[in-house]
Amino acid sequence: MLQVVLLAGKFLFLLILYLFIYRVVRSAMRELRAAAPAPAQKSWVTPAAPGPGQGYVPVGSESGQEPGVWTLVVERSPCLTQGTAFPFPLGARALVGRSSEMDIHLEDTFVSSKHALFESTSQGLVVEDLRSTNGTQVNGEDIAERRLLKPGDRVEVGDTVFRVEVR
Repeated sequence: MLQVVLLAGKFLFLLILYLFIYRVVRSAMRELRAAAPAPAQKSWVTPAAPGPGQGYVPVGSESGQEPGVWTLVVERSPCLTQGTAFPFPLGARALVGRSSEMDIHLEDTFVSSKHALFESTSQGLVVEDLRSTNGTQVNGEDIAERRLLKPGDRVEVGDTVFRVEVR
């Protein structure tokens, strides 16, 4: 009788061990699937291109020249392709952060889930740090409040560097 109980105990132990291993593997697979990069980035929409009399006049340009559109160009990034441009016609806004719900998604450990806001106004392109953990820098200087950007400025969000242009 003792041998039957021990044999049943062995089978029960093996069953519990296999169930444990199954749960660990299933949990690991779920974590790996969640960490996999999204197949395509969310496309962000800006208002229609500015019409005549709207848009931005680059610093130092004549009033008779065609106005330009503020643009963020990726100079360096661990997650975006160098040279990627984000145009900001008048009234366009873009949230930048690590969350997949952001307009400009940066998969970077130094970027907060909701890190910064870029907005084009009649005065120009403005950046605002949204109380992120690591801050936002303009030309190497931390910003504490909204900052009006100029062409040629470099904006750092985590390890990503954007160059401000008027195109």
